[in-house]
Amino acid sequence: MVFAPMVVNLGGVKVNSIDHASVLNFGPNQFIDHFVSYKRNQGYGEQNGDLVSMIIPISYILDSDISDALITKNSIV
Repeated sequence: MVFAPMVVNLGGVKVNSIDHASVLNFGPNQFIDHFVSYKRNQGYGEQNGDLVSMIIPISYILDSDISDALITKNSIV
């Protein structure tokens, strides 16, 4: 399955990538009790620009965590 990359153009603003818990808003907005938790392993970061080429994409993962996510959501609302 092939998915096309997301393209967001709002007037003179171009958005290449929106990550977890990211918000793109215009005008008055209020986010109450917004909670996102995730773990990301990345070596040299992400390549999100236009026409970015990857030459020899070699990688490995060293994950020494006993537990990846010990989280609880505590809400004050």
